[in-house]
Amino acid sequence: LRDTISWSTMIAGYAQEGYSHQALRCFEQMQREGLCANEVTFLSLLNACNHAGKLDEAQTYYESMSTKYGITPNLEHHVCMVVVFGCAGEFDKAMSVIKAMPSNYPVVWIVLLGTCKKWGNVDLGKLAFDQVLQLDDSATAAYILMAEIFAAAGMQEDAENVETMRMKYAPSND
Repeated sequence: LRDTISWSTMIAGYAQEGYSHQALRCFEQMQREGLCANEVTFLSLLNACNHAGKLDEAQTYYESMSTKYGITPNLEHHVCMVVVFGCAGEFDKAMSVIKAMPSNYPVVWIVLLGTCKKWGNVDLGKLAFDQVLQLDDSATAAYILMAEIFAAAGMQEDAENVETMRMKYAPSND
């Protein structure tokens, strides 16, 4: 007999291995069997949608968590949606997720910064970088990502300035 935990485990496994369509089919079957999804189920679904490039489905699942299932999205769900939208270059939607979050976390801004690197979005990258530093000026990943964004945009002096800042505020433990 399968329960929510076993279904969620299968969905997570399929999503992790890149079998997004199977993960989504498992969720459909889980629903047909009348089982309730939990936070882990939805995190796995969002990851599966991300890997399959299914933005609309991810947004539908994300919104249905609270409206249909009574589950309040947690930090991991928010981060996953920022990844989903950011990786697709949907920065307005990614920012909407961040603005709707009940608290401000450096990890969300670092994730956004990572997607800015992918798309070469210098302006939003600067905003995300500033947000990270306001929350945690020792976040090494933020300095590295911002320096890489600047370097890729041919802004070598800015990249060097960020590297100098990193050495001051987030020195490595080598």
